[in-house]
Amino acid sequence: MATMITSECINCGACEPECPNTAIYQGGVEWELDGKTHPPISDGIFYIVPEKCTECVGFYDHEACAAVCPVDCCVPNPDIPESETVLIARAQQLHPETTFGGDFPSRFRIGDAEAPAPQGNGHAEPAPVAAPAPAAKPVPAVAKAAPAVKAVPAARTAPAKGEKIFPGELGISFEAALTRVQPRQSKPVLGALVSVAQPILGALPFSTKLALQEAVGDRRYFSVATATGLNVVLNMILYPAVLVVLYTTVMGGELFSQDVNKMIFLGMFLASLETMLRLRECVFAGVPSDEATYRGTFYGLVLAPLVSPFLGSAAKSRSLEKGQAAFEGYYTSEFDEKTERARRYGEVFTIEDEGNAYFLRIEMPRRVPVSAAKREMGIGDDMPDYAYDLAIRNGSFVVKGKVPDPQIRKLAAISSAFPPDFAKQIELKSPIASFKHRYRNKTLEAVLFKR
Repeated sequence: MATMITSECINCGACEPECPNTAIYQGGVEWELDGKTHPPISDGIFYIVPEKCTECVGFYDHEACAAVCPVDCCVPNPDIPESETVLIARAQQLHPETTFGGDFPSRFRIGDAEAPAPQGNGHAEPAPVAAPAPAAKPVPAVAKAAPAVKAVPAARTAPAKGEKIFPGELGISFEAALTRVQPRQSKPVLGALVSVAQPILGALPFSTKLALQEAVGDRRYFSVATATGLNVVLNMILYPAVLVVLYTTVMGGELFSQDVNKMIFLGMFLASLETMLRLRECVFAGVPSDEATYRGTFYGLVLAPLVSPFLGSAAKSRSLEKGQAAFEGYYTSEFDEKTERARRYGEVFTIEDEGNAYFLRIEMPRRVPVSAAKREMGIGDDMPDYAYDLAIRNGSFVVKGKVPDPQIRKLAAISSAFPPDFAKQIELKSPIASFKHRYRNKTLEAVLFKR
């Protein structure tokens, strides 16, 4: 091997997709060669596998990883000197389907000069020729992960049958773990006002209610499910009352007449029909309450702008951390693909401070990367669920993901920006002692309880 990554690495990930041999791996991720996996060479930073590195001989006239590295930490390894002959032979072994002619690209041949004798690590004395221009370097930016959606506490306290339990994980259900979360801070006066207004606030659109629930931070005062249920009850009274008023004032009907009963029945029928439409997943598909969409009603659209100022001020004071993903300077129609790439590195996540616990939500990959090899191998677009492992390490939380499908792992071995495994160590301000997780819809959620 002619290149190594030093401890100055900032884990930007710019080098990994540039390697033509998939020799660069994220720290903590096992490396693969000839269908066999091996322990990671480094746990904390990206690393280069000596047996797979060809110093880009056969592909480029420069080391691609060094060209894009923003901190110049991809440098020659003085402990493993290798010549151009050795490197091109390795390239041929790694890529048997490729034919390398006698004029293959090589950093030893810059300026079409004869390859000089290797010195030390196989690097020749620099020739007086301009070096290749470095490639553009990605700019780190915050990946937009969706807001955390937490389950409504249910009666079940034991873990489901067959549910995975990891070391350090609580032997209870996820819903029971949520009931143990104590809010960061409580404002009784404001909470009481919001609680009283729940029947009206339940008419708000689902996204607004979710934001309000997060802003209040205490489900004793406001809960999406509770507010929606109270609003349903309110509408059973409100709609008949409005129709009765319209009947007696606009239509000139008598208050104490049989026709008033028709108005009351019609109001209750409309309220019931609206409720079935708002909660159609629960009513018609049997979706559990903690996975349901609690839609609003028509007059909630008028109330939403009145609530927005409160949500904006509360969001500024809320503790929220996000993962990061690289992008090329501006957002385009391809942003979803870049977010998907970040998912393959475990970088699309949110962390919320809930007082005695953190709430983590990390998104797993959803799509298999586009490539000609994928079509030739007959692999579909949908990514199968990742196998995963969870652990507490020195008070931080470690998430490891792995592609279980052997065909897709073969595709990852020959694809750029597609590691078959990832390891994400999430550092937290307060160390954690235990946790509880659940996995659904390619999203891992975990309640991390502080010490």
